[in-house]
Amino acid sequence: MLRNEEKEAEETFEKYKDILYRIAFSNMKSKADAEDVVQEAFCRYLKAKPAFESQDHEKAWFIRVVINICYDIQKSAWFSKTVAFDEVTEYEMEHFKMPFAVEDEMLRYVMELAAAYRNPLYLFYYEDYSIKEIARIMELGEGAVKTRLRRGREMIKERILYGEEGKKPYGKGENFEKGF
Repeated sequence: MLRNEEKEAEETFEKYKDILYRIAFSNMKSKADAEDVVQEAFCRYLKAKPAFESQDHEKAWFIRVVINICYDIQKSAWFSKTVAFDEVTEYEMEHFKMPFAVEDEMLRYVMELAAAYRNPLYLFYYEDYSIKEIARIMELGEGAVKTRLRRGREMIKERILYGEEGKKPYGKGENFEKGF
């Protein structure tokens, strides 16, 4: 690699490493796995040497690659045979610290969602992307992004209101309140 290319690659890494790490961590829920994902994304960047139309296009490409790598790892046989984040005991969770989220209980709720809801919510609320930008990054329609945001918020709301199961208690609902 030439000196100029090396310097350019270094600058690109410094520019995107934090956001890519946060996105990878929100998907993988493990520091080591998130670091591996970011490393793989930059390896793919160096190997492909893509040409970008703008800085926004470059950033969106990196985010899309990180999300795809996370999906690939999560589909692998190795990953399916390991303990999931939500299966970790409460005692062990006390020792678990999420980077970039000192005391953000809402982020924990977001991270517990399926990737289809977690990624749009994370990009929208924590990385300040617009619905249009999220749709482009995730290769979805804007309506699909809005639906996933709404459903994800509803899931979190139910979990907050009704506990871990996220379901209304038996017999409590609109009809129960009306006396039916």
